[in-house]
Amino acid sequence: MFKSDNFTHAEKISLAKEIAVIGVQATPLTSMLMAKGNIEKALSTVYTWREKTLDHDEDLSAVEGSDEIKFYESARAELNNILEIFKKGASVSGTAVAMKSTQFSQEIEDRLLELKINMEKKFINGVKADGSVAPFKRQMSGLIEFADESNAVEVTGNVTEDTVKEFMRNLWNQDLAEGTVYALVNADIKEQIDAIYKDRYGYNHVTTNFGLLVDSINTNYGTVHFVLSKHVPADKIVAFNDSYVSLAYLREPHFEPLAKSGDNVKGQVIAESTLKVGSPKGVAVVTISGATEE
Repeated sequence: MFKSDNFTHAEKISLAKEIAVIGVQATPLTSMLMAKGNIEKALSTVYTWREKTLDHDEDLSAVEGSDEIKFYESARAELNNILEIFKKGASVSGTAVAMKSTQFSQEIEDRLLELKINMEKKFINGVKADGSVAPFKRQMSGLIEFADESNAVEVTGNVTEDTVKEFMRNLWNQDLAEGTVYALVNADIKEQIDAIYKDRYGYNHVTTNFGLLVDSINTNYGTVHFVLSKHVPADKIVAFNDSYVSLAYLREPHFEPLAKSGDNVKGQVIAESTLKVGSPKGVAVVTISGATEE
């Protein structure tokens, strides 16, 4: 863990392991992707990849003993996202350090959690900006901006069982690779879903491998795992296939000490990251308007 004697003015300390295990309840999307190992390495300020698709040729039958081979190559669009810089500093006076030697390390740990929470918000709600105009900050696209329009579901009133079936069928119709479907929801929408299934045998509580209690609903088109998130807009359900979503780092989260300029100790936590969506077809957004009170 963080120790004050680890900090030197010529050393950068990786916090990649620490950030993976803190604030799981506050950052379910980021924590899940880290726990599953959905992390890639970026090499520039723009991360580029080819869309992940499957070929669906109608006839693959062949003549016995034939030497004829037909080669296939799926048409794959080039996609990209912007690497966004996240950083936050901490400063503790010499007096505070003398009173409590671990104060600075505790401040850094708090700043790291705040950094992770801010990253979580951008992974969901981010709007792309290349940094070419004021305030000249590079910003990434989040899940909502990436979502394929053909997966969109519009709902007037409260969420119903048909709503769940509709967005799951939209994802199923895309002929995606196998994966687990997660749906991020805010508190109000989660309460509506709970009300639908409170007396249903098919609504199960399961503990996932990234430390959160989630609710699973079985449909004809697969199982969807609902995860409560504070950072999803109150009128949205954001569903995604985890085989298509990853994080990419140009700089993993780490601590950098800052030059001493007085009777204090300074440092910052910093990361440079973005969201990779292998195919927008793997993300569906439900928008709810005019919800009524139960």
